[in-house]
Amino acid sequence: MLEIGQADAEGIRCGYAMTRAEFDRPWLVLALALAALAIGFAAHQADAQSGAAVEPTWQRARVAIPSGAGLDRAVFGDWRDRAVQQAVGAMAPENPLPAVIYLHGCAGIGPEDEAARVLLMEWGFAVFQPNSFARVGRRANCSAADRVTALAPEAHQLRREELQNSLRQVRALDWVDPSRIYVMGFSEGGMALAGYDGGDMTGAIITGWHCAGRDRFAGLALDPDVPVLAILGDADPWYRDKQGRHCGEHFAGRARPARSLVLADNGHEIVNSPDVANAEQAKAAIIAFLGGG
Repeated sequence: MLEIGQADAEGIRCGYAMTRAEFDRPWLVLALALAALAIGFAAHQADAQSGAAVEPTWQRARVAIPSGAGLDRAVFGDWRDRAVQQAVGAMAPENPLPAVIYLHGCAGIGPEDEAARVLLMEWGFAVFQPNSFARVGRRANCSAADRVTALAPEAHQLRREELQNSLRQVRALDWVDPSRIYVMGFSEGGMALAGYDGGDMTGAIITGWHCAGRDRFAGLALDPDVPVLAILGDADPWYRDKQGRHCGEHFAGRARPARSLVLADNGHEIVNSPDVANAEQAKAAIIAFLGGG
């Protein structure tokens, strides 16, 4: 390990040990100083671009806010919509609402995600669905037509950023109960949630994902103190080569309650399943996990 206590004497700059004669050359000192400034500016720009890239996913997040807590009717829309912002301004901090951050699947916000948004809102939760495809140049990581995945490997890091940003945004709302902030993820969103190693949520609901992905996408990274509910159909056409696998295989050693529910003869959709009995079974498990709304 290099000791830099003698840096002034040795003229160490940017990993280059200069002699005193070299240090006395003004042009060299200026060049190195400019290089250091350029590196610092590039790093700052990269951080700024990362923040700017994720912000539209929140501004265009689909939200659903139930009536009550200052509202005389439920509110639906994108977070940036004027009507939504007016409603938010009328919220009463003294009557905070529980909240669910919902991560959509690989093709964007679809029927399963919309059904979950309405359902959770009807149960009294404020629902926030960050829109991953609000990012400029966002590529889909799957092809729904032929059920091909891994088309955009960068999607996994993007979803992690979106989850972290949404948690920050929701925690900053004084009308949300900080002790009841849940995260729910479907399909690719469930994969992102299973791979998140944080513990900054009340509970996690993983639907349409088996926790048996390739390499670093296998298992459950969530903090062991986070309660988990995982729901999967055993006839999911997206996971034919993973039949019989489910997130419950990775619950050993968890400190908080964890449940894996496998729905018989069920496909990919869970709360919006065409099998009404399975959909109702899933809904009952979710509301019980959320504490009854």
